[in-house]
Amino acid sequence: MAIDAIALISAATFACLMTLGWTLLVNVPRRYIWQCLLLTVLGYGLRELLKQLSVNLILATFVAAGISSFVAIYLAKKYLLTPKMILVPAMLCMMPGITAYKAMISFVQLGYYGYNPQVFTQMMDFSFNAMFVTAALVFGISLPTSFWYRTKPIV
Repeated sequence: MAIDAIALISAATFACLMTLGWTLLVNVPRRYIWQCLLLTVLGYGLRELLKQLSVNLILATFVAAGISSFVAIYLAKKYLLTPKMILVPAMLCMMPGITAYKAMISFVQLGYYGYNPQVFTQMMDFSFNAMFVTAALVFGISLPTSFWYRTKPIV
């Protein structure tokens, strides 16, 4: 298993460009944009590295989002801001947009051409993949903050 460093660096660079657009769109203060970019390089780079090491996409997304969330909590405490302000724009590049789009196209094909078992299987595969990657991203982002900031016991 060889790690393709060029592909890893280019993927992280393009993810940083996407994060830069989201930070400008959601009005992150200029002095905190570097933290969003740092979290993007960490999270997306780790996810791509785990994917190159043949780790499941859902598990790789969960681990990358969780570690990025812990780093966001540290940076938020250090610079006195909310972790979600720097974490959410950084994690939007990991949303399964292409997979969800392919699921939607398969769904439209089912409605337009009629039932086809192959298209139905493809639609279900893309749909469940998009749902589970999104769930892994949500739990990876929310679990560290809920453990860190919880003052009362869970039970």
